[in-house]
Amino acid sequence: MERPKYKIVEIEWFDAQSGFGQAEEINYMIENMKPIHTYSIGYLLNKNKDSILLGFMLFGSDMVKHNQLIPKGMIKNMRYLKCDGMKKQK
Repeated sequence: MERPKYKIVEIEWFDAQSGFGQAEEINYMIENMKPIHTYSIGYLLNKNKDSILLGFMLFGSDMVKHNQLIPKGMIKNMRYLKCDGMKKQK
């Protein structure tokens, strides 16, 4: 089986928060809600001036089942990871 042509990356980013379903005090939210420090690891499908697109489950070279689009303004750092493939266990 051929390895995917896409590089594997780790994205460090800050995710947004939202609330739904219950009433909350505005002052509490102002003082306590912060962006969530987040890490995502996946195949780098596309990178442009606005966003990065990751894929998590690839089928061949042209299909993906799970994906994530992260706006560039939310990204703190991106690093390329090295994958040596599957090693036999003893």
